[in-house]
Amino acid sequence: MKNLLKYSFAVLIVFSTNAQKLETLESIQERPLSTQKEFYIQGDAIVIGNNILSEHAQKDYNEIGLINDRVEMKYVDVDGDNATFSSSAAALQLPQNTKKVKFAALYWSATYGFKKGQYKVVNNKMVVKGKGERDTTFHVIKFKTPNQEYKSIKGEVVFDGHDKKFFAANSPYVCYADVTSILQNNITNGNYTVANVRATEGVITGGSSAGWVLYVVYEQEGVTPKYIRTYHGLSLLNKKTLDMHFNNFNTTAFGEINASITMAAIEGDAKLKTDKCSIFSKKDNRFITMSSELRPESNFFNSKITSNEAYVTTRLPKSENTLGFDLVTLNIPNTNNTLLANNQNELDFKVFTKADRFYMFFTAFKTDISETCYLENNLENNDLIVSRDVLKEAKPVVGNMEDEE
Repeated sequence: MKNLLKYSFAVLIVFSTNAQKLETLESIQERPLSTQKEFYIQGDAIVIGNNILSEHAQKDYNEIGLINDRVEMKYVDVDGDNATFSSSAAALQLPQNTKKVKFAALYWSATYGFKKGQYKVVNNKMVVKGKGERDTTFHVIKFKTPNQEYKSIKGEVVFDGHDKKFFAANSPYVCYADVTSILQNNITNGNYTVANVRATEGVITGGSSAGWVLYVVYEQEGVTPKYIRTYHGLSLLNKKTLDMHFNNFNTTAFGEINASITMAAIEGDAKLKTDKCSIFSKKDNRFITMSSELRPESNFFNSKITSNEAYVTTRLPKSENTLGFDLVTLNIPNTNNTLLANNQNELDFKVFTKADRFYMFFTAFKTDISETCYLENNLENNDLIVSRDVLKEAKPVVGNMEDEE
């Protein structure tokens, strides 16, 4: 009887804990990042993007001394087109040996509770007052490829926080559109422009922010096959951890492995610290904190657009501080097989913050994979006369190969 009571009490605790977690998640009503696309491809992927709110419509903003909610935001608008109210551009540079654009995903995200906010003193306290109802067509924007006219794009609303009590103060949204056919019909390197992204101008609690991302997966000749997986949603980072588990791949058996993680988020603050990005090392049996020269260990999400150790400057404007919009690509180091080893088939990754608060809406993971992994996962989609059993039984040849007559 005592054991039964102990068991019943333990079940009650577990049920209560899970119910609290479920209740907390339902009360927040976020949409956690989930898999959107998965590729086994002889090719690669590239990402571009830019912010759409700043202190000035066209000038670069490089000040990092202020927190975001002290900056009165204005729409960035660089296209010289009176028919658009917001616009920014970024350059896409595909390799010369690109065969085909396999997939192109366009995202835009912003805080948008009302058209404009301003600070007012109420009962001796500074509060934000909003004016102007938000436009319900925020999922419709304009998209332009190099040397072409704007096309109207109607996106899918991945998340909208406007009617959710927990998110009502800043009302973040995320929209997505598949623009593969547009790029396939016009594979051109140069500036890609996104216009009419809607956001709150002026000020809001925490600082208003907005930006867009174009992620392109392409086929390429003569390269190591890759596994590419994309995720979208809206995950709130606020004194909690976002855990992600990458699997369904197998890295190459020998040699160096090229792998990276791409992330996009809004409301990260250049001034606020304690946000970290970590990858689990099986070799060391612990999480290793990632960093670069522009993204310190304790302030990883800091309102920048970067690729490894450098700012991405092929943008218009090319602000160093993108005021709450983060777009980062970070190579995964594999020195001495510390983080991603040969013949590895999974990877754990997490993001955490204590003081800052931001929303991650897009993540992509890519890595070199073995030829066997590539072939096995393309049998259903290609005219490859190969048996799965034969592939599984195949072993690498060890030793020197002599030419046969």
